[in-house]
Amino acid sequence: MSSAPRSVSFQVDGLMYSGLEWGYPEAPLVIALHGWLDNALSFSVLAPQLTGLRVLALDLSGQGWSDHRSQDATYHIWDDIPQLMGILEQLGEPPLGVLGHSRGAAIAVLLAAALGERCAHLVLLDGLLPSPINEATIPEQFRRAQRDKRDDRKYRSRSFSHIDEFVSARCKLGFSEESARILAPRALRAGADGVLLELTHDPRLNHASAIKLTEGMCAALYASLTAKVLVLAAEEGLFNGLGAEALDQAVKAIADCELKRVPGGHHTHLEAGSGAVAEHINRFFTDA
Repeated sequence: MSSAPRSVSFQVDGLMYSGLEWGYPEAPLVIALHGWLDNALSFSVLAPQLTGLRVLALDLSGQGWSDHRSQDATYHIWDDIPQLMGILEQLGEPPLGVLGHSRGAAIAVLLAAALGERCAHLVLLDGLLPSPINEATIPEQFRRAQRDKRDDRKYRSRSFSHIDEFVSARCKLGFSEESARILAPRALRAGADGVLLELTHDPRLNHASAIKLTEGMCAALYASLTAKVLVLAAEEGLFNGLGAEALDQAVKAIADCELKRVPGGHHTHLEAGSGAVAEHINRFFTDA
């Protein structure tokens, strides 16, 4: 597969979704969903290594080059699902597979659940549904979301004088310098003054969610999946240590699921572990 992607865009429900596509147009389709505050370039290292597939990586709403949602809207993990379903309708076919990383993995679980039998394969890269919330904490969670909504000063778009400042900030979050630079073209834009660089993502993505899923809700969603599921957990990623129990519970709740460990950290698919990730995914689709 060529490493050079094709730019794509879709208009759905009044929003423009931008993205990148690799592979032959007639090949089986895989929808790829990136993590929190990342963008479609998150798959630019992995996608060219996936054989016999058409990989469509989208900038989710409020991130990359896709539109921000209206001021009355939110960025819950289920908010993109109607638009993703609309994009699939425009393509005229369901996906053979859905692939998601981190927050994108949570959205991928919901999309696969919504598609039902139309989704045959689901790949989760170091991500699952969010950790379940204790029901007793729901009122405070709800109040926190209202405070975030009303306090516009709490979260504002950050500016950088040079791309190196952005790279340094991302490295503090665990990215390698190389992966931070890969994401930069869709993560930054020229500011109004023409000097500073601004982040493209909507600051409201930092807001607390008004409602989170409980343990029972997560279990029900996992149990509803009819797709074959491959969970790739990074050895130094989200499920190392304290996250191991949540990973085990999720895998047990999914009817047809295999778990594989891959080397590297949370963004290993964008870094040194991409080859191992690609090998598992290629086998997963070939064996079916």
